[in-house]
Amino acid sequence: MIFLGADGGGTKTRFVAVDEAGKVVAERVLGTAYLPAVGREGVEAVFREALKGLPPPAYVVAGLGGYGEVAAWDRAYREALEGVLPCPFLLQNDVALAFEAAFGEGEGVLVVAGTGSMAYGRGPLGEGRAGGYGPLFGDEGSAYWIGLRALNRASRAEDGRAPPTGLLRLPQRFGQGDLLGLLAFLEAEPRALRSRVASLAQEVDRLAEEGDEGALEVLEGAAEELALLALALSRRVGAKRAAYMGGVFRSRRVAEGFARRLQAEGLALAGPPEDVARYAAEKALRLYGGG
Repeated sequence: MIFLGADGGGTKTRFVAVDEAGKVVAERVLGTAYLPAVGREGVEAVFREALKGLPPPAYVVAGLGGYGEVAAWDRAYREALEGVLPCPFLLQNDVALAFEAAFGEGEGVLVVAGTGSMAYGRGPLGEGRAGGYGPLFGDEGSAYWIGLRALNRASRAEDGRAPPTGLLRLPQRFGQGDLLGLLAFLEAEPRALRSRVASLAQEVDRLAEEGDEGALEVLEGAAEELALLALALSRRVGAKRAAYMGGVFRSRRVAEGFARRLQAEGLALAGPPEDVARYAAEKALRLYGGG
């Protein structure tokens, strides 16, 4: 008998299966199951792939982006999993699940910055969220936001509206010769646009480590935006500590800037939570057993 946990983000979905003793028996990283990006059919495809070669799970816990935020998305997520999973399941918002992995029943604020960004918190004044409004007018400090701001900074440099920057080399990541070529490339596949722009954050970080002023400007802005998520939410819920997770925090510049801002405001900072997908699988085991 196995129990499956899923941690879904804007770029990838990590699955972990454990047996009745809680031992990990399988781990898989597949494409995103983020409903607004891939649709119901895409969600179903990711979970079907995750189940291949595994015994039918007895229970599944999945944290998926946007769940619990838009009623139509919730229905589509549930219908997708009902059509694929041969067992009971619990669906949660991906950030809320990660918060559990970080703080359990305690208080705190968790900032997640991957392809998108969001904060979730709980404290003596209640619980709540900040950010998480998606790529159209949110996701501040995320990898997508970094990529978008970097391209904007590069376009201004190209026109002479801003000083020169190594960010003008970003089109080369996709084999394009200039920004207009990159624009055409990105717009040709709308469903891939968000993840492709987000992937530019790695190159921005590399340029920042080389001292490029344009890249440094973008990453300093990302650190500030992520810190604002934590600080605003900590005041609303009354929490005095924060944790963080997500690929954006692998950037030394972002992580250090974020930490300095929070510590200057008196907020205690913890490291990232343990493996969220494994936590989800262990939670599935507990729920199945009634614990």
